[in-house]
Parts: sequence; structure tokens; C-alpha cells
Amino acid sequence: MRKINMNDLNQWITEQKPKAEQQIVRNRNSAKIIRTRQRDKEEEVILDKLCMEKWKRAEQEGKIKYLSKRKWFYDFD
Repeated sequence: MRKINMNDLNQWITEQKPKAEQQIVRNRNSAKIIRTRQRDKEEEVILDKLCMEKWKRAEQEGKIKYLSKRKWFYDFD
């Protein structure tokens, strides 16, 4: 079995990372996957409730700042 130093491994990973990212981007399918199946009513209700709870939690945590009646700022993590 071949032994390798952790520093050498980290250096090799750092050197190879740009090449790997280029290959991922190049091979990625550029067409966006379109949802063809409609959501059923129960799923819509559940997703709506989850979104409203997430919004209320963000308001309580101070992540949402109301700038005016129609404008607001949402501070994403």
C-alpha cells in the first residue's frame, strides 16, 4: 500500500480542484429540468405552510427588514 503525507495530499487536491470544477461545468447539462407533473392539493397546502412558517421564523430572528410598504430585505445566511 502506498503512503502519502497529508500536506502532499492537500496540495494535490488544491492543484486538481480547478480542473475538476471545469470538467463538471463543461459536462453539466445546460437545459433546466422542467417540472411536468402538477402538485396535488395536499402537497401544495403542506408546502405553503412550510413557507409561511419559515417566513415567520425569519421575521422573529430579525432576518427580514421591511424597508417600505412594498419593499423588504431578506438576510440569507
